[in-house]
Amino acid sequence: MERHDAIVIGAGLNGLTAAASLARAGLGVLVLDRNAAPGGLSASHEIAQGFRVPRYVLGAGGLPARLVADLDLARHGLRFIRAEGGVTIFPDGCYHASYRDGDVHRRELARFSRRDADAWTRYRRDMLRAARALTPLLEGGAEFPVARGLSALRARLGLAGQAAAIGADERREALRLWALPAADFLDGYFESDNVKAHLAAAAMMGGTLGPLSPASAGRLATPWLAARGDAYGGAPDILLPHGGPAALTSALVAVIEAHGGRLRMDAEVTDVAMRDLKVRGVVLANGEEIGAGVVLSGLDLKRSFLSLFQWKDLPDGLVSRVGRFRMKGATAKVNLALDAAPVFPGLPEGCPSIAGGLRLAGSIGEMQRAFDDWRAHMPPRNPPIEVLIPSLSDATLAPAGCHVLSALVQYVPEALHDGPWNEERREALGNLVVARLEVASPGIASRIVAREVLLAADLEDEIGLTAGDIAHGETTLDQMFVNRPLPGTGGYDTELENFHVCSPSAHPGPLLPGQAGVNAAARVLALHRKRG
Repeated sequence: MERHDAIVIGAGLNGLTAAASLARAGLGVLVLDRNAAPGGLSASHEIAQGFRVPRYVLGAGGLPARLVADLDLARHGLRFIRAEGGVTIFPDGCYHASYRDGDVHRRELARFSRRDADAWTRYRRDMLRAARALTPLLEGGAEFPVARGLSALRARLGLAGQAAAIGADERREALRLWALPAADFLDGYFESDNVKAHLAAAAMMGGTLGPLSPASAGRLATPWLAARGDAYGGAPDILLPHGGPAALTSALVAVIEAHGGRLRMDAEVTDVAMRDLKVRGVVLANGEEIGAGVVLSGLDLKRSFLSLFQWKDLPDGLVSRVGRFRMKGATAKVNLALDAAPVFPGLPEGCPSIAGGLRLAGSIGEMQRAFDDWRAHMPPRNPPIEVLIPSLSDATLAPAGCHVLSALVQYVPEALHDGPWNEERREALGNLVVARLEVASPGIASRIVAREVLLAADLEDEIGLTAGDIAHGETTLDQMFVNRPLPGTGGYDTELENFHVCSPSAHPGPLLPGQAGVNAAARVLALHRKRG
């Protein structure tokens, strides 16, 4: 029987970062994926000949700088394009843009309120402070080992020590950030409704909280996790891989292969081989068995256990605990191929913020109503929409003079209260998005040469993501840090020896792209050295 030191199930971003980390450490690694090409959620495809766009998500952003350096991805061709922080266009045609340069950004804020321009310095300071406090917790892995004993006690004491090292003022601010609704938190800094809506819209995208939901303020800190201190004084910028998500995937695959690892595509894992609660390898759909010293799952938590194991063989109570892990689809995706660049007459000519993304959003109240519709499983009526036109800064993604547009539609339920998502409703959602784009960019509908609309069910059917939840599990506070993936057992170990979870269902979720894979690999290597 073929055998490897480690098998990674799933060639998504975190599966690839886990495999790259293990391969660089000298382990023999095999990555298995049921799809024809690697990339998972970030997989790129052609919507029409020559038009390449991320199929399922808005786009793959930058990995944490330390991760890029540790995996030596630049040596394997990975380059990033740095873009401004995006722009929100409101229904009345008014806009609010974000800029890296502090002076420019404050002038932008002053168009709405001089007081808000002055408040920006305090808001930015507090966001950077929150990000600095969060980053070590996210990078280091908030592990509470499953096994009892001294190792578990040391892990708990270590986490307590990290928390105790945070100053009293920072702890107080952290409590406000993780307890308040985003709307209330922003009220403490700004008076302009447009300024608050611009910040809230960026934070709510992809999540399952509304701007008036308790604890939703914590999402405001997410864009600041990759910020580079006070060098520019403006809003955080956005990193986009040159060549799109396919370039990021290619660089990670190159690292794995350069260190002796292998990828096998069209290789679906249907069972994990186990004896006496010790994982021994995997079984593929064709019946082939492959042995391994350790198996890491890049699938979501529910797929990892409820699809890969015989439930009767799992420890008592594990199936019900995994079943309580909340996964909810909250987004849809609309991809467009355009035969010309879209024009936005309401924005300044050459506005650089467009490259960082375009949000079509109303007031905080309108966002909350869209959230309430989602909770009621109603078809979206006026959802926030986030748009990325990556070909504006990377011409390799579309034929000359043409462009690709990627739209993430927020608060789209995976199931409706009054019937299924049939083709008529799918097309109606696509038409709604195009109509909203047409208001901001008159004539864009006539430039569309190809369109696709993807719902949560498509993500579940095509790549096996439970409920089409792009976060791999809700990111509410009760499912984060030491509670991710399961309460009291946060981290990457499981109750099955030699089986680890490396997907965003584990800590730190989707907050730092690729970090769950790296953290899981570090845990595996630590155990390997201990046994070694």
